[in-house]
Amino acid sequence: MTDAVRKKILIVDDDESLRKSIAITLRVKGYEIWEAGDGIEGLELTQQRRPDLIICDVFMPGMNGFMMVESIKADAALTHIKIIMMTSAAQAAGAWKSEPDVVYLDKGFSLPVLIETVSKVLS
Repeated sequence: MTDAVRKKILIVDDDESLRKSIAITLRVKGYEIWEAGDGIEGLELTQQRRPDLIICDVFMPGMNGFMMVESIKADAALTHIKIIMMTSAAQAAGAWKSEPDVVYLDKGFSLPVLIETVSKVLS
């Protein structure tokens, strides 16, 4: 996957084991990966590094995923960044329709589903 080498992904999740699992899986596929443990750190890294894609949890302490996405979408220099939100409660919260530029993945997804979703979002 030669295009993946040029693609930069930020993973934002307070669940370190899930974050590390996703990071390892995507590094093997050739993506450059950065990690953040919460929305505040995720927003800072987004502003500094300008990733091509952010994979973000919704429920995190401090700044949650929705707040982080709102901050990113309010910054004209960052609006091009693609976003995948991971949550177990997105549908119940009505999030599926809240932000049309955001792809939602229901937690419990398999890594092959994540890889396929990442590939589609970045293509």
